[in-house]
Amino acid sequence: MIAQYRSSCQNPTLDTMNFEALIDICGSDRVRTDSSTLVAYSVDATVGYRGNPSAVIFPINSNEIRRVFALCSSQGWNIVVRGGGTSLAGGAVPSDHGIVMSTELLDTKPIVDAQSMTISAGAGVTTADLQTAAAKKGLFFPPDPSSQSVAMLGGNLATNAGGSFALKYGVIRDYVLTIEAVTPSGDIVIARRGDPTEPLLDLMIGSEGTLGLIISATLRLIRPPPTVSTIVARFYTADQAMNATVEILKMGVVPGRMEFMDEVSIAAVQLARDYGLANTKALLILELHGTEKDVTQKTKVVLSALNRNGSQKPLAPATFEEATVAWNARSAITSSLARLKPGKIGEDICVPRSKLPRALREISKISTEVDLLIAVFGHVGDGTLHPNVSYDPSSMSECQRMKKALSKIAEIGIALGGVLSGEHGIGRVKLPYVDKAYDQSTIAAMASIKKAFDPLGVLNPNLTWKEKVTDYPPKTAHQQA
Repeated sequence: MIAQYRSSCQNPTLDTMNFEALIDICGSDRVRTDSSTLVAYSVDATVGYRGNPSAVIFPINSNEIRRVFALCSSQGWNIVVRGGGTSLAGGAVPSDHGIVMSTELLDTKPIVDAQSMTISAGAGVTTADLQTAAAKKGLFFPPDPSSQSVAMLGGNLATNAGGSFALKYGVIRDYVLTIEAVTPSGDIVIARRGDPTEPLLDLMIGSEGTLGLIISATLRLIRPPPTVSTIVARFYTADQAMNATVEILKMGVVPGRMEFMDEVSIAAVQLARDYGLANTKALLILELHGTEKDVTQKTKVVLSALNRNGSQKPLAPATFEEATVAWNARSAITSSLARLKPGKIGEDICVPRSKLPRALREISKISTEVDLLIAVFGHVGDGTLHPNVSYDPSSMSECQRMKKALSKIAEIGIALGGVLSGEHGIGRVKLPYVDKAYDQSTIAAMASIKKAFDPLGVLNPNLTWKEKVTDYPPKTAHQQA
């Protein structure tokens, strides 16, 4: 996230926007102002956040994007860039009376160079399509957000997406070789790993649509692991599962994937379908990757650690069918939480792995304090927890208690030496807690970068530091406009 100042531009209303100018750039079929489109693009996957855009546009190349940026800069319109709309931090929720710029048609199909082990694609290509194209050539693209069938490359890069394979293989930043992007000033940026433009590449990745629009990228691929084995461990308490996680990692075993589900998560998926977890209070799913000999050795170490930490018996490597059921249960959490309450909002704090047991206990206390269910699951191997607060959006009391819970969860992550976001980004959801996570000098530095790329504050004004910053550095962390 790049902290930024609020744009001094006032968003024009629907009546004053010059739609003809947008149509001249993109064509009438790719400038949408009908109510059904505006409603569909007024939200992302974050429950409880909605904008009121005046138009949705679908550019197809960098020239159109440059012209739209120039028009918006001259007219004082703001733009929120949107990929698949899968953000869980409110990062793709548009401003009122602004423009949504969709990357859906920047869908240059993946091209795999098997010899150099790279893949190139447009920002509108889904993660699943990248993975499929790589697999057809016998290669592996590890970044794996759970919304991979919908999430798009541009959004993955904008949030530095990770996923369940991040523990062993890293996040998408670790695979980017080249990006092409357009800045609000109309510059075309081509940044490459290993040359003087590399800092620009790393600034764009994770900037959440505040510095420019990434239109394409070239990514490296790797060989898939020759042997994969899954272990599904059930526990009587979440503490047991967390302690087992810490011990396994301390022993030097790095699983390909290591996922956790707490009692609330398990109850939710069991309401949707019987996954055979009715008597389970916590679940660890571990996937071991390597040569057959390596996986066999690691399996012995892992099973021993799980047994010492109270896993239910019997415990053995899962069959293909058992592993499939377990991974399906893990994938079903988000959709199943709707069976507990009509609304939910998720966090993704990331803490040092040694602090995982304490983090889980603290979150349990918050759940009791606010009297709301909080499901906790996540990629515990790299310290990422996804506490999801279930609530009724129609209840003012529950909305207030939900916000209190989110604030306290953020505070826990920071207090334990962690960060606000492991993979979702800051977005609107975590913006109120930025002042607790970063000092004034850091915020000023980020605002300076934003100003250099986007001096008029055209891009994504929702991801804005809570007070207007006009001086660099600001006089105080809360300088008033």
